[in-house]
Amino acid sequence: GGSWGLGVRSRSAETTMEEFSGDAYRTVVAQICEAVGFHCITQSSSDTLSDVLAKYITEVGYHSHSCAELAGRTEDSFLDVKLAVTDLGTSLPELHRFMSRNELRYAKSDIQIPVQQASRPRSRFGQEGGGVLPAHIPSFLPPFPSQHTYKSTPPGRASGGDAKASKKRKNKHNRMIEGSLLKLNTAERRPQGGPRS
Repeated sequence: GGSWGLGVRSRSAETTMEEFSGDAYRTVVAQICEAVGFHCITQSSSDTLSDVLAKYITEVGYHSHSCAELAGRTEDSFLDVKLAVTDLGTSLPELHRFMSRNELRYAKSDIQIPVQQASRPRSRFGQEGGGVLPAHIPSFLPPFPSQHTYKSTPPGRASGGDAKASKKRKNKHNRMIEGSLLKLNTAERRPQGGPRS
């Protein structure tokens, strides 16, 4: 076997599910490449094959779920997965033969799924200046936003100056846009290598 340089990083509380699944895909791709006879692989090839594997697994899940929905069920069964794999151009006996010829192992056996994240303490109502909690609102809900975000503002005179000046600016802007579009249109119609104005 070869050294792939694609080892699984140690899991910490900050590890996201995307990082976890990306590491798993890269590990499986490295093992499959090794099983079919490759001794090394570039990082870009590994990333591309990992993306293909992720897309394949997503497609199997999508097709499997569609088969279950067509049968009037909300949960997938083994037969749905079998039909999805067949629809995507392979068969379960083929996969079984591949797995029996090539031993694929997990890089780490002590990985917990799903990855547990450290819980962040949530602020309670009233801690951020939200005021006293009304009796009809449960205490587990997040606090209200700052009052300026939902209090009404008294109507006033719109800033921006004179209405005539504003209309003139708008008309001038529209004329500039029309001129630019006209120039673009004439430039597209002009033959290549023709005179420019």
